[in-house]
Amino acid sequence: MGRHTAAIRPATYILRSIQRLAWSVLLVPACVIAAQSLAPGRADRAVQQFNTKELREAIGSMSNGPQRAYFSGVLASREGRDGDCIRLLTSALPSLRSTRPDRAAVALRLLADAFDRTFAYSRAVAAYDELLEHFSSQLESTDLHGAQDDSSLAKVLARSPGQTIAWRGPVRISIRRDNPLGLITTDLTVNGVLSPWILDTGANQTVVSRSFAMKLGLMMLPGHSQTAGGVTGLENPLQAAILPTLAIGGATLHNVVLLVLDDPNMTISNGKGQQYTIPAIIGFPVLRALGKLTFRHAGLLDANANGVDSNAGSPLELKLLNPVAEPVVEHQMLPFTIDTGASSTTLSVRFYRQFQSEKSTWNRVETKSFGAGGGTSTNAYLVPSLPLTVGGRTIVLKHLAVLPSAQGADIDVLFGNIGEDLLQSVASFTLDFTQMRFVLGQPLARSPTKPGSRTTSVP
Repeated sequence: MGRHTAAIRPATYILRSIQRLAWSVLLVPACVIAAQSLAPGRADRAVQQFNTKELREAIGSMSNGPQRAYFSGVLASREGRDGDCIRLLTSALPSLRSTRPDRAAVALRLLADAFDRTFAYSRAVAAYDELLEHFSSQLESTDLHGAQDDSSLAKVLARSPGQTIAWRGPVRISIRRDNPLGLITTDLTVNGVLSPWILDTGANQTVVSRSFAMKLGLMMLPGHSQTAGGVTGLENPLQAAILPTLAIGGATLHNVVLLVLDDPNMTISNGKGQQYTIPAIIGFPVLRALGKLTFRHAGLLDANANGVDSNAGSPLELKLLNPVAEPVVEHQMLPFTIDTGASSTTLSVRFYRQFQSEKSTWNRVETKSFGAGGGTSTNAYLVPSLPLTVGGRTIVLKHLAVLPSAQGADIDVLFGNIGEDLLQSVASFTLDFTQMRFVLGQPLARSPTKPGSRTTSVP
C-alpha cells in the first residue's frame, strides 16, 4: 500500500502542475494574446502608411517567425540597415511567396532596393525579375512603373563594379546657391573638367547631361533605361556610365554610377521665364556615402564618417533611395521627403485628405512644377502658413501648395516634400546617414516665399 501511495503522489503532483500551467496560459496574458492577434494587421497598415513608430510597436507584440522577420526587414530598410534588411526579408520570402503575395511583393521591392543601395546590381536584377514576373499585380501603378524603371537600370549596371569610398580626411567644401534655380551647388574638378555640380538629396542617382558626359570622356554602358523626374513624374530616357574616380574634399569615391540624360531633359525652367541646363547633379548614393553632411548657410559643406549624437534632431529614414524626415505638424509626426533639389516645400494629396477640414482658410491657386523633361501645371490650394518642428526647432513655412489629387509620383505616399524654403531658413542642417538623424540649426530671419510656383530637379 505504501509503495502504491508513493507512486501515486508524483503523478498527482505532475497533474496539478500541468493544470496550473494550463490556467496560467489561459488566464495570464489575455491582453498579450489579443495584441499578438492584432499586431499583423496593425503592422500592414503601418507599412502602407509609412508609419514607422506604429510599425516598430506592432513588431514588439509579435512572436518569432517569418511574419516578424518580414516586418522587421521592412523596418530595417527604413532605418538604413541594409544588411539586416537583406537577411530578414530573405528568410521571410519562402513563406510569403505562398501565403501572402502582397507582402512578398513588398519584400522583393525592398530587397531589390537594398541590393541597389549596396551596389549589388546583379542581385537586384534577380529580385526585380521575380517581383515583376510573379507579383506585379500586387503593386499600385506608380510603384509598378518605379520598379520597372529601376529594374531596367539594374540590368544596365548588372556587371558594373560597386561604388567604394576612401577617406584622406574630412570634407570641407564651398557651396553656393547662385544658379538660376537657387539650388545648392559646389565646384568640382572631375576628369580634369571644372564645373558646378548641384547637390540634390532628391536625386536617386548622380546625373549628368549628355554634353557634359562628352566633356568628361565617359563611355556609355550598353543598354537604355528611363526615370521619372521629381514630383512631375515625367519619364526621361537615359543611358548610364561608370565614373572611375570622384574626389570631394578629403573623400575619393570610385565606380560612381552616372545617369546620362539628353540636354533638353536637363534644361529646367525657374518659373520666371529663365531656363538653365544643369551640367551635373550629385545624388543620393554619393551623398549617403559621405556619412554625416552638414550644410551651412554661410556657404560650407562639412562631411565625415563620424555621426552626431544619436539623440540629436529627429529620426532620418529611407524610402527606397529617398531620405525621409518626420517633423511634427499639428502635434503629429508626419513623414516628408527631404529634397535639396526642390526650391520650395510641397504638400501632398495625403496632407490634403488629412487636413481638408481646414481648407476654408486656404486659397485656390495654379502651381507649376518644373523638372527633368518639362513642367506640369496643377490646380492646388495655398496654405498661408505651416509650423514644422524638427528636434525641438520650429520653422514656420509660408505659402505652401497642397495638392488635392494624386500626382502619380512618390510624393503621393507621404505628406509632402521638404524643399529649400525650409532648409534656407536655418543656419545649418545635417543629414547624418551614420546615426540616421536629421538636425536643424538655429532659425534665421528670412523673407516670405513667393507663392504659386516651385521648382524641382532630377530625377
